[in-house]
Amino acid sequence: MRLLSLSILVMILAGCGAGTTGSSLKTPNESTVVQMGQPLALPPADAPSYAPKPRPDVPEDCPLVVDFASYGAGVDRTAYRAVSDLLASDPAVLSVDRQPWGREGEVALCVTPRSAADAERLFHRIAAVFPADPRGPLEVRTRSGLAHRASRNP
Repeated sequence: MRLLSLSILVMILAGCGAGTTGSSLKTPNESTVVQMGQPLALPPADAPSYAPKPRPDVPEDCPLVVDFASYGAGVDRTAYRAVSDLLASDPAVLSVDRQPWGREGEVALCVTPRSAADAERLFHRIAAVFPADPRGPLEVRTRSGLAHRASRNP
């Protein structure tokens, strides 16, 4: 019985790669862990970056900016859909430049309306759509200085 248990243990350990150099769990294309004191090799310059993008610098001449940020669980999609529908249905909106910048759907919208009066009217309509307790911080602002922010933090 002991011999059988010992032989089963040896087979299990051999299957796990115990007692061998390297790791049998590592795939052939997987890079090796850097040992202490060795220089860290940087990825090639053309390698894709999976880090979040920095918050975009919306052009200063943008007439109306709508920001959707996150507390760590994604943006308020209901508010985003409501604002998107409002902008899509308003005939005064000439264009909407969507600038995504985070891993959780964070986005800044630069809205170009026909006139400054339309920007102010849209500002008030968008601010009215924002919920009192949004899932993530929301902000709408105009080039003329109007600003409204909705967030959980007072």
